[in-house]
Amino acid sequence: MTYIPPRLVIGTRDSDLAMVQAAHVADLLKRAFPQVTVDLAPMKAAGDLHQGPLSQIGGKAVWVRELDRALATARVDVTVSCAKDLPGPHERGTDTTIGAVLPREDARDALVLPAGRPPTTLDDLPPVSVIGTSAPRRIAQLRASYPRLTIQPVRGNLLPRLARLDAGEGDKPLDALVVSYAGLCRVSKADRATQLIPTSVLAPATGAGTLVVEHRSGDSVAAHLLTALNDPATARLLAVERGILAQLKGNCQTACSVNAHYVDKPDRIRVDAAVFHPSGDDAIQVAATGPADDLGGLVENITQLLHGQEVERLLPR
Repeated sequence: MTYIPPRLVIGTRDSDLAMVQAAHVADLLKRAFPQVTVDLAPMKAAGDLHQGPLSQIGGKAVWVRELDRALATARVDVTVSCAKDLPGPHERGTDTTIGAVLPREDARDALVLPAGRPPTTLDDLPPVSVIGTSAPRRIAQLRASYPRLTIQPVRGNLLPRLARLDAGEGDKPLDALVVSYAGLCRVSKADRATQLIPTSVLAPATGAGTLVVEHRSGDSVAAHLLTALNDPATARLLAVERGILAQLKGNCQTACSVNAHYVDKPDRIRVDAAVFHPSGDDAIQVAATGPADDLGGLVENITQLLHGQEVERLLPR
């Protein structure tokens, strides 16, 4: 019989969104194992404190560095993160394992206007409207499709970004934000979305709409508990997406999208991958379909297609 611990501690960033996500995982664990006391251990991430480009302070690793340290020193048993915020497996460098991948939510981005403004879409925004986002993937695609718009880098947690938008603060007050729709839903702000942007306009982030729960590698007790939460179908999609990201050696400066979805569930998976020049002036887009039981083959196929179009010219050096 597998040992069930009396208590489990979940490490999480202390932002509003992260706390909601961690509380959701805690509820799932309590339902699966009612005999276990589940506590949250919030902590500040360097990425939450720094307002400049992530590349200045270590890339995407800044979202999970404190969580990884807490895992390594056994201060927490598991951690919860957005899959899109995880560093690529090639740049993580820590002894962590994804133990559960939760079912994917809506992967699309959303357009958000200041409170009280009439709803509109990207197509209908006035010229030189100022759009707030810091994601290289979004910036490149918006520059390509909407050159009349002005892109303003905006970082910070979701609710403070919404508050800044509504208050009209800063040297360049924002006319709109582009944010994760799944994030809006998790903090009960789905009604703020005035447009769900089609993936044909904004290809989604790798891992978009997906929460992951990690544990120390080799921790069989945590691994067993997290099996109850894992959604194998979504886990397969995420494995393909992150496998391709690793092959590209993508980082926080890489403007890319890898999106996998089932075309004949559960037998076949289609992968759409795109890499963009930050200016929006150049892009490579490829797609392939393969059997769901050969994830490595899909990763290799997409990687070869990208390299066949000289993707190196678009990757950060």
